[in-house]
Amino acid sequence: MLVVLIAVPLVMNAVTLLPELSIPAPSVNDDQYHYLFIHQAEQTFQDGGNLLDFWLPQVETGVPQFLYYQHLPALVVVGIHQLTFGTVDLLTVFNAVRFFLLLAFPLTVFVAMRLFGFSTVAAALAAALSTLLSSNFRYGFEYDSYIFRGLGLFTQLFAMHLAFLTIAVAYRAFQLRKGLWLAGLLLGVLVLTHVFYAYMTVMAIGLIFLWGINRANFRSRVWALLVVGGFAAVISSSMWLPFLTLAPWLNATPYLQTEKYDSYGAGQILTWLAAGDFFDHGRLPVLTVLFAIGVAAAAVGRSRVALVTLGLFVMWMIIYFGRPTLGPLVDLLPLHDGLLLHRFSGAVDLAAIILMGVGAAAIWELLRPHVSIPRVAAAGGLFLVLLTPVLLERTEFYRLNTVFLQRTYDAVERDADARSILATLESLPPDRTYAGLFTTYAKKMQFGDAYFYDLLTWNFLDGFAPPNESISFNADFIWDFNEQDPTDYDLYNARYVIAPSDQPMASFLKPIKQTDKYTLYEAPTNGYAQYVAIGSRLAIPSKSDLFETSRSWERNAPPGVVPLFLRYDYPATTVGSGPTSVPGCPDGGKTNFSLFHPGRFDLVTECSAASTLIIKTTFHPNWHVTVDGVEAPTFMVSPSYLGISMPAGRHQVVAVYDATPIKTPLLIAGLIGLVILIVLQGRLDRPGCPHWRRRGHRGSEPMVPGFEGDPGP
Repeated sequence: MLVVLIAVPLVMNAVTLLPELSIPAPSVNDDQYHYLFIHQAEQTFQDGGNLLDFWLPQVETGVPQFLYYQHLPALVVVGIHQLTFGTVDLLTVFNAVRFFLLLAFPLTVFVAMRLFGFSTVAAALAAALSTLLSSNFRYGFEYDSYIFRGLGLFTQLFAMHLAFLTIAVAYRAFQLRKGLWLAGLLLGVLVLTHVFYAYMTVMAIGLIFLWGINRANFRSRVWALLVVGGFAAVISSSMWLPFLTLAPWLNATPYLQTEKYDSYGAGQILTWLAAGDFFDHGRLPVLTVLFAIGVAAAAVGRSRVALVTLGLFVMWMIIYFGRPTLGPLVDLLPLHDGLLLHRFSGAVDLAAIILMGVGAAAIWELLRPHVSIPRVAAAGGLFLVLLTPVLLERTEFYRLNTVFLQRTYDAVERDADARSILATLESLPPDRTYAGLFTTYAKKMQFGDAYFYDLLTWNFLDGFAPPNESISFNADFIWDFNEQDPTDYDLYNARYVIAPSDQPMASFLKPIKQTDKYTLYEAPTNGYAQYVAIGSRLAIPSKSDLFETSRSWERNAPPGVVPLFLRYDYPATTVGSGPTSVPGCPDGGKTNFSLFHPGRFDLVTECSAASTLIIKTTFHPNWHVTVDGVEAPTFMVSPSYLGISMPAGRHQVVAVYDATPIKTPLLIAGLIGLVILIVLQGRLDRPGCPHWRRRGHRGSEPMVPGFEGDPGP
């Protein structure tokens, strides 16, 4: 009967979510960017580049995406696609991976809970409930986070599987002294998969380490912590060490909603929980009631594993309350400046799913199904009745998801004019394309739930569009773009413009292709490279200072007036040696491309006097420039562009984004650490202590009924 209870929601998910795999509509959420990342990674692989760190030119005036963003899920898709030898297209592979992970989550929950030591009943019932959360798009484990009408959190889809397994294996490692090698391996992989979920998992491991610690087990606990943490750090070092080293060049946008940084406060969150909205938004609070019973069962039964789970829930919930409740205490958290506290909803969901399983198991045991087959059938029937409103709500939610998917796909397929404009763009020399903002005319160019600028990303074109993650220091200035000012088009090299054919546009925009529905324009720009005048040189100590200075510079220039550019020494408190101002090229200078490639600009430039050349891509210290084959120093020019001091005359300029040098050596070190971990395996469970070996201590303590393999408190 337990198998039936797991199978019913699994079959419901398989049927209702199948359109996620079968309808190849352009995504309207983060999945469009994940698909772009995967495509660019595959192109980098085919070009022989470094898969761990490459330049992504299509968004936010260019970003080194994989330097700052977890990339293992993307590389998994690339690897699977390579194994198909091109017989399956990349989008289908991407959607198939998403679909499989959505269906497989109950299996992960079941395995993880058995590793924890919970009974088969509790594990099976938690697995049955695990995919049924409804939480009004709060970025947790509810499937609203992953599907088309949701948020597109592709890396979190991997991370929720890994976080469950990592914490379960870590519990066995610390409480039962088993499987240290696997805990270290899983934690390392989790860091490469989702840094924030690894952060929350490390917090869980810290609580598990402290729970029940005493003089007798202190040495073994410390040993476990060193093994798990040490090997995880080595395995994932190619991600976290370059990230921390180059963190000053990662933007922290002030435009993100305040609650994402600070969360919502205890009052709001507890109100959601008490009202049933946290787990059962828009339906009867069935899962909320089971969660409440699970909390009571954990408190009364006092099983160690259930109490640890309850402790995890309380710890994560308190942090989820965020700054409105905790105030300056938040600043005690490591890396607090960049923490998105609202994402702790996922950690809360992880503990809650386990407690729901405990609550459901308590009801199951009260029904005494072991007595007879009719009682088993009655217990199963009762749970199916309880789950009926939950299943109906999820079925309707996914039905609407299919409606949204289909209407977007149909709108794109029907629009021959859009395909014609996109085909023309692909044939033109590479420059950025602007297709409006949803605050201007973008809403007039919708395809179901997608905007035209979504199609630019979906077709891997270089767009000047609303930012997704604002990793680039230039990303937030798109919101200040003035469609009537020619200097703005030049500043961002927004050479191509797409607008409805009946939309009044600035007179300086030249139509180059017109259809019944859309017109493709060309704006007068100087291209990706340009000689400019530097008005002053400033020391910029912090990201917030950089943003405020650049925003003031950009906004204060009168329309139609080319401002004097600023040279930044960042991060710095004093201006370095060298000129504070540099005149522009007397005759404007000449710049011509001989080659444009992601992460590379080949230019031929000419100016009659020494001046400053800017390349309109986001500045990063990994950019290296040679002038006539000689390495030239680079610097940041407002808003955040790559600047080079150029001598007079005609020159060949090559700008190349080079992967962070320590990335590959750290990857090799991580692979060596992984091999050592696999070779040693069980030998790591025993610290080098004769007393430990003599007693053969395996953590065997009295068992508590109902929690198989679970030591008591």
